Amino acid sequence: MLKIDAHVHTYPHSVCSTMPPERAINAAINASIDGIIITEHDYLWVEAEIERLCLYNDGKLRRLFFGAEVNCKEGHFLVFGLKNLDNIYFSMPAAELIKIAHKKGAAVIVAHPYRFDNEQGDSCYKLDIDGVEVNSSNTYATAERLAHKLADEKGIFKLISSDAHAVDVLGSYYTSFPDSIDSVEAFAGYILNAK
Repeated sequence: MLKIDAHVHTYPHSVCSTMPPERAINAAINASIDGIIITEHDYLWVEAEIERLCLYNDGKLRRLFFGAEVNCKEGHFLVFGLKNLDNIYFSMPAAELIKIAHKKGAAVIVAHPYRFDNEQGDSCYKLDIDGVEVNSSNTYATAERLAHKLADEKGIFKLISSDAHAVDVLGSYYTSFPDSIDSVEAFAGYILNAK
């Protein structure tokens, strides 16, 4: 099984992060994590950037993928499997994001749904999300309980990830995935098939 931390932010694309992507890779290795998914706020890495970081990685991490954390009206949503963020914009309706993602075979997981208030989390009961981040460095016990309940009642995937913005957090939370997950598209497919 692969230990993957699927919610990681790096600087400078996520200005709230204190770690450059190279340090994120090294922190993951030091934490005995097999893979990370870099999910910048409202940004998806472009091919040239991905190639440069993959050259740096050079197989150190078994898996290095890229997604995005999109800020929608109803909260934050992790998107895995998109090639670009065309037609995706800041504070868009989550239902619109999900429709675009699903049309392109991508998976959408609500990030820390009860972190800020219950209304944001409860709004996800009406959305066709594919999973729920049930535990991270930015959640607390009540939020985690409500997130588990949301995932259980909808019968969807439960993701545990660090939401790392700093080296000391990366890898402290992760989800185990089969070794067969060898691309972000396979990662998205695994989540979509868990419904």
